[in-house]
This record gives sequence, C-alpha cells and structure tokens, in this order.
Amino acid sequence: MSVRRRRENIIVAVLASLAVLGGGHAILDAFSTPPPGPSDSSTISLIGRERLAEWFAREFIVVYLNATAGQQDKIAEFVGGTGQVALPTSARQAIDPTVVYATRSVSNGDIDVWTVTVSVRVSKRPGSTDDARQYYRVAVSVVAGRLRALSLPAVVEPPAHGSDLVLDYGTSCTQGTPLAEVAGGFLQAMLTGSGDITRYVTTDSGISALRPAPFTTVETAAVSADDSGCGATTDRARVLATVNLKTDGGAAPALTYPLTMIRAAGQWQVQAMDPVPALRSPLQVATDQGRETSPPSASATRPPSSAARIPPPTQK
Repeated sequence: MSVRRRRENIIVAVLASLAVLGGGHAILDAFSTPPPGPSDSSTISLIGRERLAEWFAREFIVVYLNATAGQQDKIAEFVGGTGQVALPTSARQAIDPTVVYATRSVSNGDIDVWTVTVSVRVSKRPGSTDDARQYYRVAVSVVAGRLRALSLPAVVEPPAHGSDLVLDYGTSCTQGTPLAEVAGGFLQAMLTGSGDITRYVTTDSGISALRPAPFTTVETAAVSADDSGCGATTDRARVLATVNLKTDGGAAPALTYPLTMIRAAGQWQVQAMDPVPALRSPLQVATDQGRETSPPSASATRPPSSAARIPPPTQK
C-alpha cells in the first residue's frame, strides 16, 4: 500500500506541476498522441505540385527569352505587370530547357510558392552554333492547381562544382593479385559475354552478364581496395575497378565499378556491385592533390586545414 500511495503522490505532483506551468493544455498535451506524419497521399500531392511548378517555369522562361518587342501579351500569360517590360527587337533562340533545382519557399494553406532554376541554351541568332547554357531563376505560385510567376526571371550563376570526397580504397592492387584478377575476370565476363560469369559471382548476388554484350574488349586499367593485402589474407574487401573498353566501332569511355568481394572456400567472388563507392569514415573532403581538407568557405582567407573531418549528421 505504501508503494502504491507513493506512486500516486508522484503522479499527482507531476500533474500539478504541469497545471502550474502550462495550464490545462499542458496536461492534455502530455497524454495526447503526436500529430500524424506525412501520408502517401500528401507526399504524392506535394510532388505533383512541384512538377507543375517546374513545367510552368520551363515554359515561362523559354517564352520570355524568345519574345520580341510588341509581344508583351505572351509574357502576360505567365506574369503580371508586363506593360512596361522592355523586349529586344531581334529574336534570340532559347531551347532545351532543363530544371536544375526546385524548392518550396513558402507554404500557407492551399498556397505554395516554388523557386525554380532552369538551364536553357540561348543563341544570339536562330540557327547559330554559338549557343551556351544560361541559368534563370523564377518564383512560381501554385494556388489550387493554378500557376503564376511572381516576377520576371533572374539570371543566376550555374551550380558550383564541389570538392571530392575521400574514397576508402587505400591500396593499389597490381595485376596478379587475387582481387585484381577476379575483378578483371568478372568485368570481362559481364561486359563482353566471354567467360563464365558464375565463376566470379556469389550465388546470391543476382548479377548476370549483360545481353547483348555492349563491348568487345575489356582491359583492366586500375584496381584499388580497402584491403592492404589485395586479397592475400582477408576474406572480405571493397574494390574499385576501372576498365578501358572497346566496341566494334572503336574505343569507348572508361568505366569504374565499386564492388564488394568475399572469399569462400578459398575463392574470391563478387557479392555486389555497390551503388556508391566506399567512403572514408568519418567523411572527409580532398583537394585536387588528394590531401584531406575542410570544405572551402566563401569568407576564408587562409588555406584550409589539411585534416578536417565532416561530423556525422545530428537529429533534432
């Protein structure tokens, strides 16, 4: 009885504290279930509105860049306040619009505002070959399925090229090492159809030779691994294999395959073709010279650190 009474007293004390701190709502909130997360239906609807905004931005930017003086009415179909818009007297040619980036900047009830960046090829004159890609950003409102631009487009910089992440293949494996031999034989069988691919893959890998074979010749260019012995002592390895290729029409661009390999009964085999190369943990950024460094900063005035590490993500 004394234990039960003590427990009841604790509960009463907690409820009293909640009532003092936040009133009755605090008590109700303490026992209420959290709001439901996004459903499949709401996610599909959000994706649909994004697709609408992207389509509208592509159409608007192409029409706007192709318009000439006296065609303000075409622009008015997409955005308001076009009466004083200055348009060139000679037409340019804007083609091949591609959405580079889209994000929902504002969401309020049934109103969404999407910021969309579109890349287009712009020629100074029709039929010219001096066209170059330019990048335009525009804000698009989506209200009950109806779309409107908030303003004229703005020219922006293209997406910046990033830094390389350090891969976790620290050892170069020469020809004749177990990992290099199996990786080369596997890619030869898969890409040219020559040889028995079942020799090189585990039974649960699900990997088969490509049909029809896209290449006639495969030449191993480089093999690296996270195993310092290149398969001489361990039973599992992550391998990165680069191959030079030829077709009936001549040389083809080189390809690189990240592989997970295991050794069973003394024989190395490919267990998986990895979708992402093995990365150093914790993640690290490399310079062009391969030195580990911190990501560049716009305000940095001194060379970056040579051994900075990217911390793991945190949950909020």
